[in-house]
This record gives sequence, structure tokens and C-alpha cells, in this order.
Amino acid sequence: MNDGGVAPLATYRFDFTGRTGEYFRIWVVSLFLSVVTLGIYSAWGKVRKKRYLYSHSELDGTGFEFRATPLAILRGRVIALVLLGGFALSSHVLPIMQLVFVIILLALTPWIVVAASRFNARNSAWRNISFGFNGGIGEAAMVFLAIGALAVVTLGLAYPYARMRRAKFIIEHHRFGDTQIRADLSTGGFILAYLFAVLMIIGTLLLVVFATVVVISASGATGRRAPAGIGALAPVAVMYVAYIAVFAFLRAQLGNLTLNGVVVGPLRCRSTLRARDLVWLYFSNIVAILVTLGLATAWVTIRMARYRARNLYLIGEATPETFLGRPGSDNSATGSEVSDLFDVDVSL
Repeated sequence: MNDGGVAPLATYRFDFTGRTGEYFRIWVVSLFLSVVTLGIYSAWGKVRKKRYLYSHSELDGTGFEFRATPLAILRGRVIALVLLGGFALSSHVLPIMQLVFVIILLALTPWIVVAASRFNARNSAWRNISFGFNGGIGEAAMVFLAIGALAVVTLGLAYPYARMRRAKFIIEHHRFGDTQIRADLSTGGFILAYLFAVLMIIGTLLLVVFATVVVISASGATGRRAPAGIGALAPVAVMYVAYIAVFAFLRAQLGNLTLNGVVVGPLRCRSTLRARDLVWLYFSNIVAILVTLGLATAWVTIRMARYRARNLYLIGEATPETFLGRPGSDNSATGSEVSDLFDVDVSL
């Protein structure tokens, strides 16, 4: 019996049960048919891959559902390709048109963010309860354009705040069934994460400069020249390793900060990503993909999905089954496909 009279919080863990062999078959068939059909099958391939990954991403023993149809994705992809084609052709006809296309894409960013988020949310479900997204284009413009411009004007000093506002906008406009998701985020954690990342980069640069000076000095003292190949490659190798380390650190810190701020009714997310784990995963993933000429992509996808799932869980006093569902599906995938094609970041 609890002395304080308060029931202990229940824990609901995520898990990923997908297998590399099964996903590889889906991935390689999708790749082959997409090439043969000049990209038309890619919409069907995307749905097959997402449905597999969703169904094997489990919460409390039940997988998620991805309900989008290939035709909806294909229609959006065609529009996205038309935009890309216009951007590419403009450089041959009138170079100034590239600037016009960039301005147009920038102006469309709020709509792309909202449309992509709404499409992905409404086509995702768990135990037959759909997600939803009710963010507005006006607020998205404020967050992604106005606050984004503030980050540029301040030479990056306001970027942690902008990054937090982006995450907050995406989270707090999602719902699970009829339960609105809340975002319990603060700017302080984001500032510290980016500050440490900058210090890591500065420290690496100083280390490279110091090591280079030492090597040159030692070579001058002994009258021998250091091997040109080693002297040129060593700093580059150090910088690549440092980039992976900084990237992994930010992914772990920002991922934990963001997910730990997600509150679904009486349940709160908990994320336990670790930078050292991600450093090893990213490094070994890159090596595996290079060595296998890309064939290890399916293995990398499964590996990362399993790690992320097993470091995420919900805690609270209620069960996930208590949430009420809401029907509905948004079949417009244009925003999602434009987002993917032009790399407009709507991720958390």
C-alpha cells in the first residue's frame, strides 16, 4: 500500500517488432518497381513501407495503422514534381525565375507544414482511434516565417527559441481521438542544447588547429616532412567524426526535450535517447550503407526504428484505451509530398 495514498503511475512502453528480412523484401521490390515505372509505383511503395513500420511500432502490445491511400500520395507527388520541374527549368529560361520560385516556396511553407501535418495525423491511428491536426496557416506563418526571420536577423541567437516554437506548434495542434495533445516545453533546454553543441564545435576546431601546429612544428624540428596524405586527411576525418557526434548530441537532446514535453490527457511521454548510442548507430549505419552500396538501407531503417521505440514510453494514471475516437480522414497528400520533395522540415 502506498503511504501517501497515491496510486503509482503506470508505464506503457513502445516497442518495434519489425524484422530486417521482411522489410528488405518490401523495400527492394518498391525500389525496383519504382525504377521500372519511372517513379509511379513509388506512391504504392511508400504506403507499403509506412504500413509495415507503423504496424510493427507497438504501444502496450498494439501496433499503429497508416491509412493513407497510394492514389492520394501519387496526386500530391505529381503536383510536387510539377513544382520541382518549374524550378529546374527556370534556370535555363530565365535565371531570375529561380528566385521567384524560392519566394513562392517560402510563402507556401506555412501551408505545406499544415497540410503535411494534417494528412499524416489523420491517416495515423492506434486501436482504431485516429489522430488529428488542427493547426492554422496563419499561426504557422507566424512560427515558421516571422519567428524564423527573427532567428536570421539575430544571427542565430534566437534559433533555439524558434526551434522550440516550431515543436510547440506541431505538438499542441495534434490530438488523439477527442483528446487534445499539450506541449509542455520551455526555451531554456533548447538554449543549453545548442550552446553545448556550439562549444563542442569550437573545441573540435581548436583541437584540430593545435594538432596541426604540433605536427608542423615537430616536422620542422626533425627536418622531416609529415606525410602529405595523412596531414590532409586527419583534420577532415576529425571534423567528420565531430559532426556525427554533434549531430547525435542534438538529436538526443532535442528529441528528449520535445518528447518529454508531450502530454496526452493524463499521460506524459518519456524519452531516453542517449548521444553515445546515436553516435555509434549513425557511424555504423554510414559504414554499412557505403560498404553495401546502399543495400543496408532496410537494415538501418529497422535498426533505428527499434532503438527509438525502445527508448520511448508513456507514464500516467490512465490507460491509453480510455481516449475517445474521432472519425475522419484527410485524403489530400499534396502538402506532405511537397514537404518531402523540397525538404521543408515539419519534423519535431
